[in-house]
Amino acid sequence: MMKLSDKIKASLCWKNRSENEQNGKKRGFALVLVLVMIAVMLPIVSDMNYEAKTEFDLAMDYKHKAEAQALASSAVNFAVVIFDLQKQVESLLKQFSLSNQIEIWDIIPMDTALLRSFTDAGPFVDIEDVVSKTEVDKPAGAATNDEEGEHTYTETGDPIFQFPGDFKVEFKGEDTKINLNQLSYGTKGVIVKMLEALIEPEFYDFIFLENTSRREYVDREELIQNIVDWVDMGDDKYTDGVKYLTGGDEQSNYDDFDPQYKVKNAKFDTIQELMMVYGVDDLVFKILEPYVTIYSTGKVNVNKAEHEMIEGLIRAYAVDKALTVFYNEDAMRELLGKILAKRAQYGFSKIDDFIQACADEGVNLDKSISEIADTTGSVYRIKAVGIKEGVESWVEMIVDREGNIYYYREG
Repeated sequence: MMKLSDKIKASLCWKNRSENEQNGKKRGFALVLVLVMIAVMLPIVSDMNYEAKTEFDLAMDYKHKAEAQALASSAVNFAVVIFDLQKQVESLLKQFSLSNQIEIWDIIPMDTALLRSFTDAGPFVDIEDVVSKTEVDKPAGAATNDEEGEHTYTETGDPIFQFPGDFKVEFKGEDTKINLNQLSYGTKGVIVKMLEALIEPEFYDFIFLENTSRREYVDREELIQNIVDWVDMGDDKYTDGVKYLTGGDEQSNYDDFDPQYKVKNAKFDTIQELMMVYGVDDLVFKILEPYVTIYSTGKVNVNKAEHEMIEGLIRAYAVDKALTVFYNEDAMRELLGKILAKRAQYGFSKIDDFIQACADEGVNLDKSISEIADTTGSVYRIKAVGIKEGVESWVEMIVDREGNIYYYREG
């Protein structure tokens, strides 16, 4: 028989074992509960953290976008100052009988990242050092003086161009292009002649060869005729009694379009509207778009025009169109190179200088070129870009030197 003491020991051991098992079950349940809570809370916390980070990033992007927009607006005001300064420069040059073809934006980069480097570097600085330093040391839109400020401001005002972010301004002359809206005036024949010259080079022959795969196939004459018909009044196709002889209903080309629309018989509102003209597909538009406008004074500034436009003027107004230069691309490139070299060296103070430059190279131009060509311009496309921490905002506008705005867009 078991002794009483043994029974007591056995009872105590059983009791302790039962308590240990119960405690173990409790600890196991607590561990499971903790794991379940972690599994439930982890995605919730992660989602909340992601949402908070996303909202913060969006808020910062919005802040930087607003700051970039303010910088772009400042760039527009800066452009106004540059215009006024340009007038003073031209007045000064005129007093000393010097060429007034100098434009400030062609000499000085209208970019605060570069201008800031110039002002920081001092008067004796190499342009290559400025550009390389700007590109390497500072990302676009980086603040050289942040909100805390790296510069000591005095009563004389802030240091020039020392502000958070950057802006840059681009000036492009609209008076270097053909104004399509002039087709509605008495200068219609002049614009037609320039359009003909623009697409005359043999390089474009493949576009105007008959090809049934093109839904809107037209030859060169039909294309120009359709462009004229879109602008001029009347329902009959454009004819001039010399080259454009085939008349008819100008609407007939558009009858099969779905949805249908009518020939506008009014000025273009945008350059993109040119694609509504029968025969102007994506390829033709890409060819014409860089050289046409609806905002210029109507004359091409030979001091700023691209070489394709200079070639167009020569083709349109050459007295002898049988010259080799009009049938040999290498000869044409050589001619343009010589004329552009003279322009870069001397500039053309009057249209007769351009005529003489061509005559010196064996190509005589008709004096009537003065109907479409000039040596000055007054309408510009300005693109002002503000940059803050890599975020860009821009303002694009077309203005003349008197401050009249013909087009405005921002983004």
